[in-house]
Amino acid sequence: MFKVIVCSGGTGGHMFPACALLEAIKQSGHHTHMITDTRGNTFCDSIEDKTVVNTVRISIKTIPHAAIGFCRIVLKFFKLWKSDHPDIIIGFGGLFTVAPIIVAKILGAKVVIYEQNSIVGKANRLLEKISDLKLSTFKIDLSWKLIAPPVRKEFLSAKRVPYPCDGKIKIVVIGGSQGALSFSQIVPNALSLIDENQRKNIELVQQVSVGSISELQQKYQQIGVQAKLLNFVHNIAEEMASAQLVICRSGASTLAELSALGRPAILIPYPKAAENHQFHNAMYYKNKNAAWIVQENKNTEKELSEIIISILNNRELLKTAASNMINELIGNSTDTFVDFIEKLCLKQS
Repeated sequence: MFKVIVCSGGTGGHMFPACALLEAIKQSGHHTHMITDTRGNTFCDSIEDKTVVNTVRISIKTIPHAAIGFCRIVLKFFKLWKSDHPDIIIGFGGLFTVAPIIVAKILGAKVVIYEQNSIVGKANRLLEKISDLKLSTFKIDLSWKLIAPPVRKEFLSAKRVPYPCDGKIKIVVIGGSQGALSFSQIVPNALSLIDENQRKNIELVQQVSVGSISELQQKYQQIGVQAKLLNFVHNIAEEMASAQLVICRSGASTLAELSALGRPAILIPYPKAAENHQFHNAMYYKNKNAAWIVQENKNTEKELSEIIISILNNRELLKTAASNMINELIGNSTDTFVDFIEKLCLKQS
């Protein structure tokens, strides 16, 4: 049995695959411990064995404060692992992960970093040279081993509706913190550009920002679109699996979930994502004919409406895209991850 630390920054995109892997490692009989910041803690309430560190915001004005905070985090982990060193630490990205991974390396632990986006993030670039194993979802270079992304169990077990589809097309719109507000403007405006008779063939489920439901519901009623609006989608895997089309951002975690379910998507990359990585993520799936891309600009609504019209006119497009989206390897991803980890630990012992 090995002591395995899973370390992740605090966004859902980092935390969801990290939690999925931690559960699999624990089920394999190893001792596990999660390390995250205060933001990440909201995504792992069910994990008891964890260390939560206050988030340190970095800007030009706060560099001295951030440096002091970094030193405190380093000391915290030296004290935590003084007598019981971890065998291996796995970083899922986010600048928060740098300090605990450096400490673990100094104490003799093996280091694994995982990059789920098409462009390597800042934290993983900093940690590349001290890593014993680099794993990635997208092809980066020969020093990175490719692996299917870990996803939560509910996305592997959800019952999927088949294609092609008759009757109404169910569209699920999910945006998270970086999309819900924008999509509340973009989606109804795009649907209003579609012919009234075609709009009757759309059934919508949309995640909206807090306080926006009544106003948005009124918009959909005015244009004759049946819509279920939710501030938070608790059964997101079931909703996506029962839809024929998803409109969403193109963060790596969301794309992994779409691939697990085999759901085609219209991807609207978050325009402020670091190094425009969401656009590059989306291009991979567009090139596979598994998704469509609409960039967020002055033409977004028109382009979105045109894609939906083309789908309404030819539903075979959805069947083809769904087939191209599915990634059968995702079902075994956590097992593959655990196998990599165990082999690396055995080399050490």
